[in-house]
This record gives sequence, structure tokens and C-alpha cells, in this order.
Amino acid sequence: MAWRQVLDAFDVLDSAVADGARVTELLRRSGVEDVSTARIEGPRGSTDFVKALIRGSRGKSSGGEAPTLGIIGRLGGLGARPERIGFVSDGDGALAAVTCATKLGAMQRNGDILAGDVIVATHICPNAPTQPHDPVPFMGSPVDMAEMNRHEVDEGMDAILS
Repeated sequence: MAWRQVLDAFDVLDSAVADGARVTELLRRSGVEDVSTARIEGPRGSTDFVKALIRGSRGKSSGGEAPTLGIIGRLGGLGARPERIGFVSDGDGALAAVTCATKLGAMQRNGDILAGDVIVATHICPNAPTQPHDPVPFMGSPVDMAEMNRHEVDEGMDAILS
């Protein structure tokens, strides 16, 4: 059961000051050693891309041949501040991805190591732009889809869950 990891991830993401550094700190506390983050400025703001590698016992990162799974938490933003306060439903991709990474890190720390590597990627944007729409605005993103793909999709992923 990953309920603890869901709550831990939500506590970090449900914040006006959520960023890649805070997510990286959570992942490292959870046992994920290989984490990177990069802030990217787009035409409508900035976002922090986060990528984590959970190494498998026979994963390609260690010279093995087990397939690599990619988990991508695709979203526009965690929130639409100041127009919408708090975590919005669009943030579920980041929540799912960060939860998976923290659970896999905890499993590995406790001796349960998957055969293949897992690469988890998402982006952290607590104040995404919106587009006018009735009855509620549509979520936008500070960067376009091509930029997201450059930072979230990894050539080493043999399969992707998104």
C-alpha cells in the first residue's frame, strides 16, 4: 500500500511554494538517490522538471539487460494561483509520479529491488497559467508539449506509463 507516500507527496505538492528542490528533498528522504531538477522558463512562466532514476538489480544503468519503465506525470500545473487557490485536479499526474518514485525508493531502501530500472519524470508548477472558459478556466502550462517531451521522455525508457 502506498497511502503514506500519497500523503507525503501531496503535502509537498499542495503548496504555493512547491518546487523541484522540495520534491528532490522528499525523494532523497524516501531512498531515491539519483534525482535531478531543472527550472525552465517558458513564455507563460517557469516550471521545475524533476527526473528520478530508481536503479534495478539487472537494470541497464548497472550494465544489465532488464527493460526500463518510464513513469511520466504529465500536467499543466499543480495550481493556478492566484486565479485558483490550492492544489487543482490537473496536478494528479505529478502526484502520481512523485508517489510512485517515493514508494519505489522506500521499497529499495527496505530490500525490495525491481529487476529493471524505473525512470520517473514530471514537472512542478504551483502557479500555472489558465485560459478563459466557462464554467471554469482551462489549465495551461508555462511550457509547451515539445519542451515537456524534451525533459520528461527519456531515450532509455522501453515503455512509458503516463
